[in-house]
Amino acid sequence: MQNLQVPETAESRIVPKWLFPPRFSDKGRFTLNRPDFVLVTPTPAKTQKQKTNVGGWVLRSGRGQLRETGSISAAPPATSRATNPRQHRPKDLSKIRRDIHLVEIKYCEDTRPQNQLNAAKEQHKDLCNILLGASVTLHIILLGVGGTIYNTHTLKPFKDLGLNSQRVKKLASKIHVHSVNLAAKLVQTRRALSSTIINSH
Repeated sequence: MQNLQVPETAESRIVPKWLFPPRFSDKGRFTLNRPDFVLVTPTPAKTQKQKTNVGGWVLRSGRGQLRETGSISAAPPATSRATNPRQHRPKDLSKIRRDIHLVEIKYCEDTRPQNQLNAAKEQHKDLCNILLGASVTLHIILLGVGGTIYNTHTLKPFKDLGLNSQRVKKLASKIHVHSVNLAAKLVQTRRALSSTIINSH
């Protein structure tokens, strides 16, 4: 729906070198904690600070994907990139024209989200201080392991990234269902492995 395009560097699991200072070592870059997503967009003009439908790249650094998108708004992407697909390529932006958004999704105790909130802030503190951009914003999205979807810790971060209320709730529910399905597969795999080990003895 968002006309995502996969660049040549899609297989990389590392935050791209061009977001770091010129002499920052590769070793340091590889050892830094990686967020689930990195969104890089051009700094909006002063008159358009409230608008969020700007082109950019979504770097799925935590899951090994790098995807380019023309819009981060909830509405279907406009044709602003059609005339010049490279117009808003973040890699070509000077560091003072980059807005960098780090996205971290975590699961927490339903009644005590603060622990994971603090852990996420600490986890990416160094990365936030190192990346080169006009601004670096960490968006922490929390989901309760018992099914809780928080107004402040789940829905609001999605809204801050440009989604409307309807899409925010739909996306939060989808992510939670996805995590439950993966958890079920994980339990099944562990049981299968345990059974194999017992039978081998």
